[in-house]
Amino acid sequence: MTGSSPMTGKACDGMRSENHVLISRFIRYVIPSVLAFALSGVYAIVDGYFVGNKVGDAGITAINLVYPAVALTQALGTGIGMGGAVWYSLQRASARQEEADRYVGVTAAYLLMAAAAVTAAFLPATPLFLDMLGASGVVREYGKVYLVIVMSGAVCQIFGTGVTPMVRNCGGSGFSMVIMTAGFITNVVLDFLLIWVWDKGVAGAAAATVAGQLVTAVGGVGFLVKKKLPVGRLRFCGRCFFSITKIGLSAFGVTLCPNISLLLMNLFLMKYGGDQAVACYAVVSYASCIVYLMLQGVGDGCQPLFSDYYGKGDLKSLEKVQTIAFAAAEAVGVLCFGLLFLTRNHIGRLFGASPKVCAAVADRMPVILAGFLFLAAARVVTSGFYATGQSGRSVVLVYAEEVFLLALLLILPGYFGETAVWWSMSGAQMLVGVWAVVMGVRSR
Repeated sequence: MTGSSPMTGKACDGMRSENHVLISRFIRYVIPSVLAFALSGVYAIVDGYFVGNKVGDAGITAINLVYPAVALTQALGTGIGMGGAVWYSLQRASARQEEADRYVGVTAAYLLMAAAAVTAAFLPATPLFLDMLGASGVVREYGKVYLVIVMSGAVCQIFGTGVTPMVRNCGGSGFSMVIMTAGFITNVVLDFLLIWVWDKGVAGAAAATVAGQLVTAVGGVGFLVKKKLPVGRLRFCGRCFFSITKIGLSAFGVTLCPNISLLLMNLFLMKYGGDQAVACYAVVSYASCIVYLMLQGVGDGCQPLFSDYYGKGDLKSLEKVQTIAFAAAEAVGVLCFGLLFLTRNHIGRLFGASPKVCAAVADRMPVILAGFLFLAAARVVTSGFYATGQSGRSVVLVYAEEVFLLALLLILPGYFGETAVWWSMSGAQMLVGVWAVVMGVRSR
């Protein structure tokens, strides 16, 4: 006679129940995070869509050129917010609520300080920054207008991106999607009114962006206040600032590095392909940024779970979540690869690009898509590292992508021309993806 003993049956039932709870938590945290980040990708595209169709190639090229500076403010907010959120979760999971509350006040103070520093530093340096990018003529004028307005509202962007990780770590993953949706709707409505109805051009796009981030920031702070977190009790603690910075460097890099890549690609495409190549990459980067953000959404959505299980010492559940996260990230990568490949002939027209730029987009898009599947693995491993306090490993992995990209750009285009500039991007992602898997296996 065959069969299971009562004890074995109970153990299996317990394991199934445990796995069900874990998968349910994963879905509850990760799905809203992926949707919210996908929405933030559309958020970035909206300006390009309205400006491209109203102002033309010069407008979309200008926004694309200066966007790395704008992204710096968002990356600062994300890095500080994520660093504070990770420490909040680790302390709370270890039953140290007073220390967890301390990190809430310190994070709020850190965000305010960062906003003031960015505004004070960037506004006077705007002409120099545009000179460094090689902007001239009408592209320079458009870029200056956009940059000045957005940097004047840096506090909105830094708080808008900074409070979101804390909201997720306080059980508000769904609400974080709500406030990002509210910001997105605000941006779309104002883009339509300011650019198309009132003909404010690039200045209207910048004002709409700031207003959308303001809505997200106000909603996030309101959620934390309702949860009775001491977000208004600003604290200044050198030790906490340092701890937040160590963890935040990775999240900062995950957000900023695609924009460093954007800057490097613009510089080398301008050198080897001219204005048309830069305009082509502007469209490609707008389309692919949704993919990068969705992959980041998988990693950041898992972060509260990683930190919670690690803080409780439940390493078995931690490894299960990591396995599910890998599968989810690769599924997102495959889906996005297929969608963008099938629609590559139509993407350029969406942004009002000229026929030549549209043809170039269809030709170059598959090259960029090649790196997505490798990047998916890197995002999950990176999130696992910084969520569990392994800041050194996560920092090395995050910034390795830019090192690989710069090395390939310095070597390959000199021999193979503009085509090699595009392959340098996907090649860097392939290298960092393989390295991430190796580091993840060795760490485990």
